[in-house]
Formats: sequence, structure tokens, C-alpha cells
Amino acid sequence: MTSWRDIITLSILFLSLYFEVFMLVTYIRRRRLLHGRVKKEPQIHPDLPAVTIIVPCYNENKTLSATIKSLLDLNYPKEKLHIMAVDDGSTDNTMQALQEFAGNPQVEIIHKENGGKHTVLNMGIERSKTDFVGCLDADSYVSKDALLRIIKRFNDPEVMAVVPSMHIHKARTPIQKMQKVEYTLGVFWRSILAELNSLYVTPGPFSIFRKSVFDKVGLYHKAHNTEDMEMAMRLQSHGCKIVCANDAVVHTSSPHTIPKLYKQRVRWTSGFLQNLRDYKKLVFNTKHGHLGTLVLPVMIISTASIIFVVLGWTYDFWKYWHGILIRFEALGIRMFEWTGFNWKSWNWFFFHTSPIMIGGIVSLAIIITFVLVGARLSKTKWPKVTDFLWYGALYSIVAPLWLIRSIYNLVTSRQTMWR
Repeated sequence: MTSWRDIITLSILFLSLYFEVFMLVTYIRRRRLLHGRVKKEPQIHPDLPAVTIIVPCYNENKTLSATIKSLLDLNYPKEKLHIMAVDDGSTDNTMQALQEFAGNPQVEIIHKENGGKHTVLNMGIERSKTDFVGCLDADSYVSKDALLRIIKRFNDPEVMAVVPSMHIHKARTPIQKMQKVEYTLGVFWRSILAELNSLYVTPGPFSIFRKSVFDKVGLYHKAHNTEDMEMAMRLQSHGCKIVCANDAVVHTSSPHTIPKLYKQRVRWTSGFLQNLRDYKKLVFNTKHGHLGTLVLPVMIISTASIIFVVLGWTYDFWKYWHGILIRFEALGIRMFEWTGFNWKSWNWFFFHTSPIMIGGIVSLAIIITFVLVGARLSKTKWPKVTDFLWYGALYSIVAPLWLIRSIYNLVTSRQTMWR
């Protein structure tokens, strides 16, 4: 007899597979267009527009120099690239580190009192004199042709923002290797969501905007310390087009321990849920196409599903150890006596054929396919087998932790902190 828990689990699995197959079919239908963009090499020509890149800096003296040098090394006309490095009231040697670039005509150095990243971005947008403006976090590094690949996507006059392909910089620890697979999977997701006009985040590492769009939608808000998500949702609410340059690669530093990753993801996930609450008018709104009718509802269902699964695991864990305790009280140490292995019951040809098992295997195979396609779209190497193993071993354990805390923050209206 099928229990109510099995029914819910099968429903969750069906919805998950439905969404994954939908994304896969979308990719298959548009793969020539997606891969065609990757094959076309960008060219420098005299009509390239001028661009301002804002680099918000707060206690980033260890990574700041490499970040700015990666911008200076961009394959882009020097006279059309302006770098605005803004020290947001750092308490370390960030301002001293910026002096390395004091004599460079491409770099403008600004110091201001601490006000948060959104105040830095707003200052940079208001002071910029170019038609295009973007941001690069001070712990990220751009590939040489990233800006060229992004700018060519603005040939479509309806495009208001372009996001890059993000990868982990020097994945050394198991936690970073887990994120390496996650970020490569993210390349695929962003590429397909862009094709569906459903991107809901413009990441801090090197998202580029038409400056004129800020006259239409306004400047950045603090937005639960996830201003990049709020800005994307605001653009979507105004019907603005956001696309992805999946071959424009940006490498970003990542947390190397579980506590640091947990803190980062609590901020990200809490911000997403709180921004989603602020922009609930997008959900189930047919005017916003796939974003309103499919993507955001699936995100909400996925969140509820993970909580359901975690609660189920917790109950099973408690039930298992409670049973052991009862048997120990009844049998004492004898419950640990070796009874031998019954080889007659072993069958090398046995395969568990439950719908949940088969559905899980199919879902896993599709996700691995997404990761491999993501690497191809961004012209980067496939993650190693060990990276996949770390992803499988760690992600299902640590992800529910930050999700549960984020839901608690949403219910209690608790705000996260940057540092």
C-alpha cells in the first residue's frame, strides 16, 4: 500500500523530472544557436562603445590588485575602458593597495564612507559618462575576451543587461570542488533561462548594463544584501530583456570551508526568498512568460520539497536509532553478535526497480549532462570525476542547512549580514 509520504515524494520527483526534461528539450531546440555564439570569435573594431566598470572594495587588499590587473588586460580598446575602483570605508590596507594604480589613466580611485555595496554601485553609475556600465567584485577575475563577448550581445537594441559565465577560481578544497560542479551546472541553467527570458539574478561579477536602463527602473537598493537579485527582478517586472553571454568567462573566489560557504549561501538564499516575497506579483503572472508561470513557481516548489525531504530523513534517522535503542534495552550486548553473511540471499543480478530509485537515477544522469553541456558552452574543461563525487557527497548534506536557516530568516524577517 502506497503511503501519503510516497505519494508526495513521487509527485516531487515527477515535477523535478518534468522541469529538467523541459530544460533539456529547450537546449536541444536551441543548441545550434547557443553553440554558434560560442564559435564566433569577437573582433575589436572602431565602433565599440565606451564602458565603465565599477569595482566595489571593502577590505579586499589581498585580491584587489589581481582583479584590477585582469580588467587592464582585457582585450578591449584602452581609451574606451574606464575602471572606477571605489573603497567603501575599508578598515584594512585596501586604500594603500589601490595606490598601485594611482598613475594609470584608465583607473579612477575613489574613497567614501562605508555605506554598503549598493551605495558604491549607485555612486559609480551616477559618475560614469559611458553608455554601458558594469560591476566586478574585488575577488573576481575576467578572461581577456569577456567584455568583447558581452558587448556584442548588446547588438540587439532590446537587451538591457548581459550576464557572464561564472566559474570557481582555483578549486583546491573539497568544498570548492563541489562548487566547481555547481557553478558549471549554473552556466547551463543561466544559458537556458536566458533563452526563456527568465533570468532572475544579474551577478556582481561582471554583469553589464545599458546605463539608460537605470533612468527607467531606478538605481540599486540594499535589497536584503542581495541587490543583484533585486535588480534582475526589477528589470523583469519592467519587461526589460536580460541575456547571458555564456562564453564570457569570469572566475570568482569561493569559500573554502563549510562555515564560510554556509554564511554566504544563507545570505544568497535568504535574499532570494525575501526578494521573491517583495516581487510576488511576478509569480504565476502570465505577462512575464516562463519566469512567472514556470521558473519562479518551480523554485518555490523546490524549496518546499527540500524541506519535506529533509524532515523525512530526520524522521527516518530518529526512528532507526530509536529502534536500535529498544533492541539494546531488550537484548543488551547480544544484539551485536555476528550472525554471518548469508550468501544464498545475494544475487548479483538484482536491481532495485522502485519508481523513486529509477527516477532518481534518470534525474542524476540529466544533471550530469547539464554540467557537461555547461562546460562546453563556456569553453572550459569538464569537471573531474572526483569533483562530481564531492558534489554528490557534500551538496545534499550542506544545502538543506542553509535553506532551512534562510526560511527561518524569511519567516522572522531576519536580515543577513555581509560580514
